[in-house]
Amino acid sequence: MDAETTRFIDNIVDRRIIVAFDLFGTLLSTDSISKKLAEFYAEKAGGIATAWRRYQLEYTWRLNSMGRFEPFSSVTRKSLLHALSESSIPHNDSEITQILKSYASLSPFPDVPSSLESIKSTKHIQSIIFTNGTSQMARDAVINTPELQVFKGVKEKEAYLSADEIEKYKPHPMMYQYLAAKMGKSIGLGERHGGIDEVVLVSANPFDIVGAQAVGMTGVWVDRAGNGWHDALVEDGPKFVIKSLEELKGVLEGILEAKGKVWKEVAEENKRDED
Repeated sequence: MDAETTRFIDNIVDRRIIVAFDLFGTLLSTDSISKKLAEFYAEKAGGIATAWRRYQLEYTWRLNSMGRFEPFSSVTRKSLLHALSESSIPHNDSEITQILKSYASLSPFPDVPSSLESIKSTKHIQSIIFTNGTSQMARDAVINTPELQVFKGVKEKEAYLSADEIEKYKPHPMMYQYLAAKMGKSIGLGERHGGIDEVVLVSANPFDIVGAQAVGMTGVWVDRAGNGWHDALVEDGPKFVIKSLEELKGVLEGILEAKGKVWKEVAEENKRDED
C-alpha cells in the first residue's frame, strides 16, 4: 500500500480523546471569592459565597427549564444580589462591581497546574475548557491564571467552549452534544470509534457528570472532599471517581489503552478493505 493511502486510512480513524474540563468549581475555586466578599461583609462572607453559588446554579437550571437564556455574567450578578438581599445585607453598585471583577481572577485548586502539565504532551489527548461561563469569562480566566497557561496560545475555539455559543446551560443535553460535535465526535450512542464516549468530562459538579453521562460521555468526577457520590439520578454513579486531578493522568491512560485497541482494529480492517 502506498504512503498516501496509508495516511488517508490513518486520518479516518480519529485517534483522539477529548478531555473537557469544567472551569468554575473544578479548575477554579468559587469558594475563593470569599476573600473579596470579606473586604465588604466580614464574617458573613462565607455564607454569602455559598448562597451566591447555589443561586448561580439554580438560575441556570431555571433558565433552561423556561427555554430562556441570559449570559452567565448576568446570572452571576443577579444571583449575588439574591444572596445579599436574602440575608438583608446592604450593598451598593460600587461594591457589586468590585466583587464581580474578582470573578476574573478566582484561585485555582492546588492540584490544577501539575495535572494539566502532566497530560499536556500526552499523545492522543486534546484538552478544552467547557464552561457555563461566557467566552469573555473563560478568556479572562486563562489570561489571569498562570496555572491555566497550557491553554494560552491555543486558538480560542480549541481552548474553551462556553454556554453562550449555544445559549443553553449544563446539564442541558445540547450543551454536551454540541461539545462533542464541535470537537469532531459523533453524538450517536454505541459508536465503535469516533463517538461521544471519546469525550471525557472532568468535573467536580455532580449535576455536570449526570448531564454528560446521560448523552453517552465518559464522566470523571472530582471528589476532593472525599464525601462520596450521593446523586441517585445516575444509578451506577460516575464512570470514574478521583479525589485529586493528579489522579487524572492514570485514568486517561487506561481509557487510551482500551480505545487504542479499538482504533488499531479499525485501522487494520480499513487497510484490509482497501487491499
